[in-house]
Amino acid sequence: MALPSPAARGARATVPDVPSVSIVLLTRNRLEYLPHALRSAGAQTHPELELILVRDGGDPLDEESRGAIDALDFPVVLVEHEGEAEGVARSRNAGIRSARADAVAILDDDDLWKPSHVAHLSDALDRNADVDLVYSDVRLTREVGGDERVIACDFNLAAFSKNDYIPPSAMALRRSAVARFGEFDPEFTCSEDWEWVIRMAKAGGMVARSPGITATVLIHDSAHSALQASRLEERKRCLDLLSRRHGLGPLVPKTFWEVAEAPCPGSSTTS
Repeated sequence: MALPSPAARGARATVPDVPSVSIVLLTRNRLEYLPHALRSAGAQTHPELELILVRDGGDPLDEESRGAIDALDFPVVLVEHEGEAEGVARSRNAGIRSARADAVAILDDDDLWKPSHVAHLSDALDRNADVDLVYSDVRLTREVGGDERVIACDFNLAAFSKNDYIPPSAMALRRSAVARFGEFDPEFTCSEDWEWVIRMAKAGGMVARSPGITATVLIHDSAHSALQASRLEERKRCLDLLSRRHGLGPLVPKTFWEVAEAPCPGSSTTS
């Protein structure tokens, strides 16, 4: 992984030396979605941000994406490498290592945030210093047809161990929690975030829901979690590994769309 290089703009020289929240955004061959995610990050009302953009090989950033980066009024660190994908776990670890804030908000390159999203999660972390990970409620939107569902579940480790109902774009974690509980495991080419949250919670880490729909997860055929035949065996391998490692029962591949159908502990929504 290449060393990070800051994207310099004169206006960024006026921001504080240490950001309050680092946004970690991973991308690979998602040029049709990435500019929208970048503009979503740029619209955040929370001050003192930085963006860590990790390009995991694939196509170089296009003019629209670079324009969206240049329009941001907070510092940007671009971490890139060429060639084969290193995977979501390694890329997310690289982004978190490059972050300067203790609070890290994760954004997938095909998802969107409300302008209040980072402030919403940052306030929740500020209110309770013992919380290691906080997450918001999410709206799921089908790219084809526009159908919508909502995931709004209180954290319950037993229920979460059966269904992963915390999309990465809904969560903010403390970098200190990664130091305490370990990084995302590269052995998982998918469900790496699910494994990390279970591992962290089982080891005594605190997970909290902050109610309110502040993130939108797009459901589409090229999504990382899509149930494509070409990836199904690998997804099953990762779920089997997750089950063995943490003593879980059989796990069936699902997208968040299917997860939203399952009963939710403490379900309530705030739009």
